[in-house]
Amino acid sequence: MSGKSYLRQLLRFCGVGLTCLFISLTVLAALHALAGLNYLMAYAASFVAGNIAGYLLNARFTFLIGTVNHAGALRYMAVNGVLLSVGTGLMRLMVGQFHMWYIGAALLIAAVNTPVSFLAQRFVTYRIRAANSVPNR
Repeated sequence: MSGKSYLRQLLRFCGVGLTCLFISLTVLAALHALAGLNYLMAYAASFVAGNIAGYLLNARFTFLIGTVNHAGALRYMAVNGVLLSVGTGLMRLMVGQFHMWYIGAALLIAAVNTPVSFLAQRFVTYRIRAANSVPNR
């Protein structure tokens, strides 16, 4: 895959990520501020909601996978399970110890998480290698 193609793929990933971030923050704010759910539980639920959308959108739009499958979905959720565990720990630290606003903490975690997630999803979930990458649209 050429550098230009790789950059286009990264930009599509970021576009999907912004969409999923909007979904996640909406769920987070609704569950915590409106429904009164603990911010850590609301964060976990919002992470899952955003990542379900992310798996489907990234498969079709970013990595150009023709079909989604159970094995890919399991790999996606395994990668995101690790990211959720780390993110939840960071959320607890930032909000509980450093008294950050929970939305600000979620945004900071998302910013740090994006490049890590891109690489993990590309090589683990969708198993895209230079030798078998598909042509860009």
